[in-house]
Amino acid sequence: MGKIGLFGGTFDPVHMGHIALAKHVLAQFALDEIIFIPAGNPPHKSEKNVTDKAHRFNMVKLATEGEPSFSVSDFELLSDRPNYSYITISHFKEQYRQDELFFIVGGDSFRDFPDWKNYKTLLTLCTFIVVSRPEIAPQQYFEKFSGDETPPRVHFLENFSYPISSTYIRKQLEKGQNVAHHLPPMVYEYIKTNKLYL
Repeated sequence: MGKIGLFGGTFDPVHMGHIALAKHVLAQFALDEIIFIPAGNPPHKSEKNVTDKAHRFNMVKLATEGEPSFSVSDFELLSDRPNYSYITISHFKEQYRQDELFFIVGGDSFRDFPDWKNYKTLLTLCTFIVVSRPEIAPQQYFEKFSGDETPPRVHFLENFSYPISSTYIRKQLEKGQNVAHHLPPMVYEYIKTNKLYL
């Protein structure tokens, strides 16, 4: 039985923090593979605020090139419906029936997990790797859980931080600032060539 990590995100743009996190998780939890899943139609974000799907997919492909344990899925990008996580994870559960799935999620998102659509179904499909936040006490992650759901299988990833976000990078690029050191080199060249975030 293999161990497959699922790393979803808007990746607008993918940056060195995403890659560093994936490498850290791969090693820490002895995963066989991490699949990056760029969001197609994030239910919590307006399409007007998200860069074109093809550009985001291409940037993640470039960022993961040469990393044999990383792959990129276009499952959400090819869907016209809102990309709810329980649908995405169900898809991969069908694809990897003999493997254990690990869903990588930020601490803020996991704390609000009971607000996600069909979250009780999602709890039965995978193990969670939660990127802990120092300001959130361990018990706070479960305050919104009702107590009658399947107990989540959770591993907390501690002592990992990358202080730069995609939002920060977009804003700096809009100002004409050089953020090349926060981006994989081929991603930075892609952004310049396609005049993104100007």
